[in-house]
Amino acid sequence: MRKHSVQPARGPDHRGIDSRRLRRGCRRMGLLGVSALTSVLAAGAAQAADGPAARAATAVAANAAAEEAPAEMGEVLVTARHRSEDAQKVPAALSVIGGDFLEKTNTTNIAQVAQLVPSIQFTFFNARNANINIRGLGNNVGLANDGLDPGVGFYVDGVYYSRPATATLDLVDIDRIEVLRGPQGTLFGKDTTAGAINITTAAPTFRPSAVAEVSGGDYGYFQAKGSVSGPIVADKLAGRLSLATTTRDGFLTNLVDGEKVNNYRNFTARGQLLFTPTDDLKIRFIADYGNQFTHCCINVLSGIVTPPNGKNFTAFAQHFGYTPLVDPFSRNANANSPFRARQEQGGASVQVDYSTPKAVFTSITAWRFWNWWPQNDADNSPLSILTVGQNGDYQNQYSQEFRVASAGENRVDYVAGLYLYREQIKAVGAQQYGDAASYFLLSPALPALVANGVRGDYVSNYNTDSLALFGQAVWHITPDINLTGGLRYTDDFKRGNYTQVVTGGVPLTGPLASLAGPRAALASNGHFNVKDQKNNLSGLVNLSWQATPNVLAYANYARGYKSGGLNLTQLPAGASPVVAPESIDSVEVGVKTKLFDRRLVLNADVFWEQDKDYQANILDPILLKMYLANVPKVRAQGVEVDIQAQPTEHVSLYASATYNDAIYDKYPSAPCGLEHANLSACNLNNSALAGTPRWAIAAGGEVSYPVSLGAREAEAYLGADYTYRSSIYSAATDSIYSRLPQLSLLNARAGVRSERWDAYVWAKNLFDKDYLTTVAPGSGNTGSLYSQLGDPRTYGVTLRVKY
Repeated sequence: MRKHSVQPARGPDHRGIDSRRLRRGCRRMGLLGVSALTSVLAAGAAQAADGPAARAATAVAANAAAEEAPAEMGEVLVTARHRSEDAQKVPAALSVIGGDFLEKTNTTNIAQVAQLVPSIQFTFFNARNANINIRGLGNNVGLANDGLDPGVGFYVDGVYYSRPATATLDLVDIDRIEVLRGPQGTLFGKDTTAGAINITTAAPTFRPSAVAEVSGGDYGYFQAKGSVSGPIVADKLAGRLSLATTTRDGFLTNLVDGEKVNNYRNFTARGQLLFTPTDDLKIRFIADYGNQFTHCCINVLSGIVTPPNGKNFTAFAQHFGYTPLVDPFSRNANANSPFRARQEQGGASVQVDYSTPKAVFTSITAWRFWNWWPQNDADNSPLSILTVGQNGDYQNQYSQEFRVASAGENRVDYVAGLYLYREQIKAVGAQQYGDAASYFLLSPALPALVANGVRGDYVSNYNTDSLALFGQAVWHITPDINLTGGLRYTDDFKRGNYTQVVTGGVPLTGPLASLAGPRAALASNGHFNVKDQKNNLSGLVNLSWQATPNVLAYANYARGYKSGGLNLTQLPAGASPVVAPESIDSVEVGVKTKLFDRRLVLNADVFWEQDKDYQANILDPILLKMYLANVPKVRAQGVEVDIQAQPTEHVSLYASATYNDAIYDKYPSAPCGLEHANLSACNLNNSALAGTPRWAIAAGGEVSYPVSLGAREAEAYLGADYTYRSSIYSAATDSIYSRLPQLSLLNARAGVRSERWDAYVWAKNLFDKDYLTTVAPGSGNTGSLYSQLGDPRTYGVTLRVKY
C-alpha cells in the first residue's frame, strides 16, 4: 500500500567514537571496494567519449524530477526487485510509504511506521532490546541477544543493518519505505525469514533544493530537520546533506530523585555525493552518523498477584521497609540504581551502477558500526536486588555485494548476486547483587551474604562470516503470464567465546561452604568457546497473471532460512551454546487491482507460513538469565488487505487490515508464566504466538480545501490516522498476566500549505488513552508485575519550508 500525500575505561574518545576503530574500518572498507570500483570505473571511462556529459546530467535531473513529482494512484515506482517498476506489477505482498506521507503524518521513526503497516509489530524496551516482526515472525518478544540474527532484514540504501537497535533513530530525508512480507533471500544479500524493510533515502540532485523543518510541542519536544542538495561540479558531481536533532523530556518521574526519566536526545547526520562521469556510470557515496543519549529506560509497577509458588511480593518488599503502591498511570517510577541508554551508529557505503544495453552491474561496498553503553536497574524498584546491570556492545560489520540485473525488454529478466558479510560484536557487561538478592532470587531462608556484593563481569566475542549466492529470473511466458523462480545458497560460519569472572561478597569457606552452590546459580566463573558452520539452499516459485491492465493475480511459494545462533552467556542447566538454524515455508496467494478509473487501489492476499526451529529469546524469570532456544514449530496464517482511494481531488483515504492466526504449533516444553511458577515447563502447543495480534488495522485520510492568501494559492487541510490492534500477550510464555487488551489510537493534524511551505498543528494519541506496551514479572517470581507505559497524548506545531 502506498500512502501519499558499561562505558569502557579506554577506547572511545570524548564523543564516544573509537577513532582507531573508525580509521581501521575506513581502510578496510576502502580495500574491499577497490577491486569492484576499479573494474567498473575502467569500463565507464572507456564509454565516456560516446555520450556528452550534458546527456548524463539531463538523465539524472529527469530521474530526480520523476522521483519528486507526485505519482498517480497505483503508479508508484519501487525497487523491491532491484529494478524500477510499478508496485502494482510486483507479484508479492508489498507496502510502500512515500516520503511525502511520512512528512504529512509527522512520522519520524520505525515505531510510528509500524502503526501505518498492520503486518509490522515493533516492540521496544530500550534501543538494544528492539524487535521487529512481520506477520508475527522475526524475533520473538523479549530481550534481544547478540548471538541471534534478525528475522526481518532492515536495509537502508541497499546496506543491511544487522542490529535492530539501529532502526530506532530518527528517519531523516526519506524518499520511500518498502515493506516486503515473507522470505526475501533470493533478492537481498542477507537472508531473512519474515520479510524486509527497505528504506531509500533522498538522493543528491543536480537541481538546487533545500528543506527546513522545525517542530515544537509539550513535554519539551523539539525537533529540527533539514536537507540541502545541488550541484558541486556542473553535470558531474552533486551533493546532499541531511541533519536532524530531536529532544523530548521523559513521561515518567523517578520518585527516588524526582528526575524526569525515559527522555531522549537524538542527533542524525548523513552526507552524500553523486558522481556521473558518463551516461552509463553512476557512483553514490553515503556517510552517516547518529547518536542517542537518554536517561532511560525504567518500567513501573503495574500489578501484584499471588503466584502458586507461595511467594508474596508485598510481604517480601515490606521485609525491607518498602510498601509497594500500584498506580502505573500516575507515571511514577521508583528505581534506586543508575540507568541510562546511550548508543551511536554510523558508517559509509559506495554504490556503483554501470549500465549496458542488456544489463546493469552493481557493486555496494559498506562498513558500519554500532556502540551501546547502558546501565539498568533490572529490578525496577527501590529494593537492592540487582544494583548493577549492564551489557555494553561494540559492533562492526563489513559487506560487499556484487549484482547483475537484466535491462531492456527480454523474454527472461533476471537478477543475480554475490554477497560477502563479516560481523564482529564484543559485549562487555556486569551484574551485581544487593542485600535483597538472596531473599528474592533464591530463598528467604538464606542469609543476605550469599549474594550481597557479588558481582559478575563478563566479556563475549561474537564473529560471523557469511557468503551467499542468490538469483531470481522471470520468464514472460506470454505478455500476461509470468513465471518467476529463485535460488539462494548461504554458507555461515559463526564463532564466539564467553568469559565471566566473579568477585565480591563474603568468602564462602569453612562453615559457609554449603552456600557456594546457591551463589553459583546467580554468578559463577566460566569460560567457553563455541563455533558453528552451516550451509543451506533455499528458493521460491511464483506464478502471476495480468488478467487485465488493472488486475494482477499471483501465487507464491518460498522457502526461507536464517542461520543458527550462539548462546554467549551464563547458561542454565540443559541449555545448548549452539542454537539451530531456522527455516520457513511460506505460501501466498494475492490479487492487486485498480478500480473506478484508478481512483481506488485494492490489494489483498492470503498467506500461510510455517516456521521450524523458531529462534526465541528465553528469560529465566527467577535468576534473570536470558538465553536462546528453539521453538520446534510456529505457524502463522491469515489475510491482508490494503486500500487506497482518491474519491475527489481534495479527499484521499487509506485503510489496511491484517487478520493473523499465529500460534506455537508445537512447543511442548516451554517456560511457564507466573500463574504456573510452581512448574518447571509448560505445554504451549496451539497457543497464541506472543506479540502478535489476531487483528490489526490502520486507516486514515485527509481532506483539503483551496484557499487564497493574498496573491498566493494555498490549501487548508485536516487529516487523521487511526490504528487498532486486538489483544496480545507481551511475554513469550503467554502468561495471562502479560495479556494486553485491545488498543485503539488516533492521531490528527490540521494546517495550511502551499507549494513552498507547510504549517500545521498535530496531536498524537488524541484522546489521551492510557495503555501498557509490555507486562513482565519482576524479580524472583514473587508476584510483582512491571510494565512499560505507552505515550500519553502529545501535541505540537510544525513548520516546513521548501526551496
